[in-house]
Amino acid sequence: SWNVAVAVVDTHGMLIYYEMMDDTQTGSSVICIEKAKSSAQFRRPTKAFDEALSNGRSAFLSFGVNMCEGGLPIVKEKKVIGAVGVSGVNSDQDAACAAAGLACLLGDI
Repeated sequence: SWNVAVAVVDTHGMLIYYEMMDDTQTGSSVICIEKAKSSAQFRRPTKAFDEALSNGRSAFLSFGVNMCEGGLPIVKEKKVIGAVGVSGVNSDQDAACAAAGLACLLGDI
């Protein structure tokens, strides 16, 4: 099983829900919140920051965003209403957990 920490923030990046599974690495408690905040405040998945940096756009380094995959905006009726962030396993696995949680939250499952 994957031991992860999960954060949900509002559109401004303010924490509204947090949970950490037993035996999750301690650092994930902060990282999941930062992923959610970055995704909400910039209205895009955190993976987009990593991709931008890989393409030479280093200006993102000065914004204080988390560039690791695993933060996804919550979009309802074409409007960002918050974001979810997950941390605890590999970044692609964090993203898969975030996507599954988002699908449940939005009723897509």
